[in-house]
Amino acid sequence: MAYRTTPKMAKRKEAHRAKLLHIAIRLFGKQGYHATTVPRIVRESGSSTGAFYFYFRNKDDIFACSLRAIGEQIAGALNKAMASAGGDAISQMKVAVETFILYLAEHPDEARILIVESSGLSPKLAKVRRSIIASHCRSVEQALTSISGSLPRLDPKVVASCWVGAVHESVYQWLESPENKRISAETLAREISGFNLRGIGEQKGSHEKTARHALASDNKGSKGRRA
Repeated sequence: MAYRTTPKMAKRKEAHRAKLLHIAIRLFGKQGYHATTVPRIVRESGSSTGAFYFYFRNKDDIFACSLRAIGEQIAGALNKAMASAGGDAISQMKVAVETFILYLAEHPDEARILIVESSGLSPKLAKVRRSIIASHCRSVEQALTSISGSLPRLDPKVVASCWVGAVHESVYQWLESPENKRISAETLAREISGFNLRGIGEQKGSHEKTARHALASDNKGSKGRRA
């Protein structure tokens, strides 16, 4: 008789995998890629070695899955914030930058994995990392192309890479600084978004809606819909 997985069993398996992934993200974020081991992930998750290898091939595999999960979480946060920013492309770009930075500041383990730990690893992991960055670049390129008529002459593809690169490098330097010497995440977000907007010819202060305002508006709307 063929073995069948019931919905209840499938849900339990997904929960088990999610727990392993959650523990892995915490360990990779706090200890780093090289210091984190499969036995440590197994032990802290209360799982077994056999169960780990049922869901993941090795440490590289669970790190790659961690990166993809982080990319999806960030994409969800960005889409939600941009939807709250309205239809103006510049406002959406500003809010996207600030939301990205504030999200990472509020999720330090995920931030270190994406910005710090994922650099300089195996070709497979580099490919996953690059795919996330490329996705961000494509989004910026599309936004720039949509408003190219109102901007100084520029190459959207090149400028998109500069835009995303400035964000990632600035966040990297911020994460690597001692916590007691860091500027606030809000200030960092405001400085980077302002720098990028000036870089494409937008006047400072012409688009004042911030990520905090967009998220607050979205939360207010959600409460109104539930009332």
